[in-house]
Amino acid sequence: MDPFAPSHPQKVWERALGLLQVEVARGTYDAFLRETVGLGMEGDRFLVGAPSPFALAYLEQRAYGLVRDALERILGRPVEVEFRLTGTGAGVAVTPAPRPSGPPGESLGMPLNPLYTFATFIVGDSNRYAHAAATAAAEHPGGKYNPIFIYSDVGLGKTHLLHAIGHRCLERGMRVLYTSAEQFTNEFIRAIREGKAEAFRARFRSIHILLVDDVHFLIGKEQTQEAFFHIFNELHNARQQIVLTCDRPPKALRPLEDRLRSRFEWGLVADIQPPDLETRLAILRAKGEALGIALPGPVVEFLGKRVYRSIRELEGVLNRLAALADLTGRPITLDLAQQALTLPGTRQERRPVDPEEVVSLVAHHFGVDPTALKGPRRDKTTATARHIAMFLLREEVQLPLTEVGRLLGGKDHTTVLHACEKVRLQMDTDPQVRHALLVLRERLHHLATPAEG
Repeated sequence: MDPFAPSHPQKVWERALGLLQVEVARGTYDAFLRETVGLGMEGDRFLVGAPSPFALAYLEQRAYGLVRDALERILGRPVEVEFRLTGTGAGVAVTPAPRPSGPPGESLGMPLNPLYTFATFIVGDSNRYAHAAATAAAEHPGGKYNPIFIYSDVGLGKTHLLHAIGHRCLERGMRVLYTSAEQFTNEFIRAIREGKAEAFRARFRSIHILLVDDVHFLIGKEQTQEAFFHIFNELHNARQQIVLTCDRPPKALRPLEDRLRSRFEWGLVADIQPPDLETRLAILRAKGEALGIALPGPVVEFLGKRVYRSIRELEGVLNRLAALADLTGRPITLDLAQQALTLPGTRQERRPVDPEEVVSLVAHHFGVDPTALKGPRRDKTTATARHIAMFLLREEVQLPLTEVGRLLGGKDHTTVLHACEKVRLQMDTDPQVRHALLVLRERLHHLATPAEG
């Protein structure tokens, strides 16, 4: 009997893991794939067991396409993949330091925002992975995923997640220290000036959770980096949880010291992307309820489609709309929402981007002819450009999968979905793809901004 037949799912899966091990970063493989198992076949679906909810979220959101490709290469036929939770959530490889239980915890450093909790965080495809990372830090502090490094543009929710971790850990009786890198720097400089550097460092030795916002502020501050490096090492060696946020991935933190930058990548790196339409609508509804205002469906749709760069921008427009309705005594209508978008401080409404502009922009960036992205060429450069074009058409222009496939040479929707999943995974593992996306997104946003005058 063929040892790689579907009747031997674990042998099939072990062979698939061999392929995946060379396609993903070692840290990613160790964290999410090493402890998975092959469970069996149900029709055309191959079942894979994940050891923890966090691993399950990663596999479903980031690795589906790669896993399916590996299985199809082994089985020699198309298959779908289903991931199932097989563990109890204790997929943590090391035993964290003992934690207190029962009494309320102690909050040190800067105060936590009482509104920033897991309960008030709206989860969507754009932030699901980062949310899972934050949940893992709160539920299994000091375990396998340490440190956790969350990065995004401004206003997308990374500080919200940081505070949510803090609140959850306080509920469990832990000592939590939340600070910004700027505040850390200012306090360290003051301690040096007053001859209290040792007391400053000792303050961190008593905590269970260190939450640091905006670590990019450490760039260029060599003495502060040195102090942070030693504090980081002491906490990590004591298996105390560290969670960091930043406006860019660790590899882009130059000229930060290499030894510090590499430590930021020891555990888990998760990004947050601008929210998709479905998430934006959910955020608007939730924020409207929190403000005690009734938002008609057409108003929610109108704002959700026109304000998309960040959650902070959504909140700002909604606050202006609520204030406008209150001050004028008028009901919340589409007309009033349009006025709120034109008030001072509101980002200009962006014109729709022509999908052909996206294709041309991507082709130019990679130095290929736009027609090549629509043709059968499969060399590495063209294939990468085609995948990124599909991703941008889907994520930025929000075209349906079928329309993206039609535009790029008649590809079916599953091919487009696979390409988008592959690019999403490469954002974490391939610096060149990440850089290309940053550059292309910025150019797309520039195209969508109407000229003044």
